[in-house]
Amino acid sequence: MTESVNSTLRNVAHSIIILIGVGWLLKIGAPIIIPFIFAIFLAVFLYPIEYKISKFVKWKAVSVILAFLTLIVPFLIITSLFSYQLLTILDSLPSISSNMTKGLDRILAKVNDVIPFLNLDSDELMKKTEDPNLTGPLKFIGQGLISTTSFLTSLGMTLIYSFLLLYYRNSISKFIIYQSEKSSRADFKVTLGKIKETIQSYIGGLGLVVVILSVLNSIGLTLIGIDYAIFWGTLAGILAIIPYVGTLVGGMLPFIYAFANTDTSWQPIAVLAYYLFIQQVEGNFITPKIVGDKVDINPLFAIISLVFFGTFWGVAGVILALPIISIIKIVLSNFEGTLAYAAVMSSDMNNNAGIFKRIASRNE
Repeated sequence: MTESVNSTLRNVAHSIIILIGVGWLLKIGAPIIIPFIFAIFLAVFLYPIEYKISKFVKWKAVSVILAFLTLIVPFLIITSLFSYQLLTILDSLPSISSNMTKGLDRILAKVNDVIPFLNLDSDELMKKTEDPNLTGPLKFIGQGLISTTSFLTSLGMTLIYSFLLLYYRNSISKFIIYQSEKSSRADFKVTLGKIKETIQSYIGGLGLVVVILSVLNSIGLTLIGIDYAIFWGTLAGILAIIPYVGTLVGGMLPFIYAFANTDTSWQPIAVLAYYLFIQQVEGNFITPKIVGDKVDINPLFAIISLVFFGTFWGVAGVILALPIISIIKIVLSNFEGTLAYAAVMSSDMNNNAGIFKRIASRNE
């Protein structure tokens, strides 16, 4: 009995040490690990395109570059379509920030009328920040996503890694497969195929979801009569890549802006109602139909993965969390000893009780 308890405590201690070590490596290695993971996902996504191009173009480097252009050219075209509104917003950033602050004042005034004992004051809420308005946060977002050297460096390294991964894809694939025993190589290829399919379905589906939401948001805001409708709609669509909260955050900005810049009360209410409607449509119809069941993770482990990777890697970790945890589940499901862990992570966990009983009976 004592030996069994000691063995259990030893295993728990080993697991804790491993988790601490992995967390430490994820934190200090983020500048290297994050671009490389993004590069792997990008290379896997572009592989079918590069493979088709390589049938007509025999030079490997040229076919890889053309595959990249099929992604970059549409991105530049889409960017140019709303760049004018973006430049206009940047030029009028001080007035927009001031209007948003006024909108916040009006919102707090309405809240104080309904719940007087709260006595909310925007100056008190803002005085801990350097700027008394939203210019600071807006500048922070812009600098964090566009202007920082670390972002540009990470983007450059991601593109370089992706190019090299596609260029040497055959050798890398054979190297990975031949690390397993000969008897298990067939199963190993199936596992790699599932991982590839998951990545391609997730990225392709997510990209299509972003485009659909951007169009729907822009149309809705235009019909409501909100200025810079394409910018706000596209911003909300892009933020949808952040699971669960992205669409909500994307809807709050045009709501506050509408509250500050319109004389009618129905427009900000219409913006809020429309975004809530779009969020329900996206969560219940668009994403399930497009992305499908490739990301087969239940909400509990999805939230845990979002918090875990987001803690270590910030926004990049939140974006990468779901595909990474899905890949981990696929790997775990291919080994008998870890099948229970994969089952408890599944979105169909309630119907996997038979797996738990079968594993428990084998261990008895």
